[in-house]
Amino acid sequence: MFKGRVSIGLIVWLVSFSTLAVEQPWQQPSYIQDAFYRIALKSEYVEGEHGVRKWRESVRYTVSHVVSDSELHNKLVRYHLDHLQSLTGINFIPASHPKAANLTIVFTNHQRFLDDARQYFKTNDVTPLRKAVCAANFAVDKNGWIRRAAVVIPVDLARSKGKLVACVVEELTQIMGLPNDDDNVFPSIFNDRTPEQLLTGLDGLLLRLLYLPDIQAGQNWRQVEPIIAPVIESWARDGTIEHAHRAVRTGELYQLLGW
Repeated sequence: MFKGRVSIGLIVWLVSFSTLAVEQPWQQPSYIQDAFYRIALKSEYVEGEHGVRKWRESVRYTVSHVVSDSELHNKLVRYHLDHLQSLTGINFIPASHPKAANLTIVFTNHQRFLDDARQYFKTNDVTPLRKAVCAANFAVDKNGWIRRAAVVIPVDLARSKGKLVACVVEELTQIMGLPNDDDNVFPSIFNDRTPEQLLTGLDGLLLRLLYLPDIQAGQNWRQVEPIIAPVIESWARDGTIEHAHRAVRTGELYQLLGW
């Protein structure tokens, strides 16, 4: 009886192990290349292919609180910015004064959402945001380097949808130069049809690709593809892709949420 139980348990363990070891679609190099093209060289509200957009220098950020719970919101921001810094090498520094910031993060309410978006995004056209739960925007120079950005989160609306943490993570990640959402990219925070709240292994790889030293702002896909293809292939060989989900879970937000 005892031996029989051990055998059954071993069989179950082996089946489970073999299932876990199967390569997932997103782990294929061609999938990662396509995901990078979709998320980095496209935009959510503007059609067509764009050149690469990314930060070149340190990001000086300020956080504005229209609503309460500023301590929690500051913690969420700091945790995720630390994670982004570890993945991209871009430094995030609290601005000495709001006017010295090139990244403004606003925690507001639903009633003020569109007005705040107009103010901080420096635009009068906020029509695309009428059904949004939160939003981000960045501006680039003539070469494609990001020079300023803003994130606006209506806390009451985000909380009602169970997306406060997801808003912080997705919007701050998108202003790094990954501005598109695409239902074909999975698993990812850039897929609105999935419940992801924190960066996935795929998301971490996309950030690392974007901030490769050889990837320059303004490059098109014809220039980008031959740079990232061999990098992704090397990641497939050395286990980086296989262990990407585990590696990305080093951020403090994962511990905060008990992941």
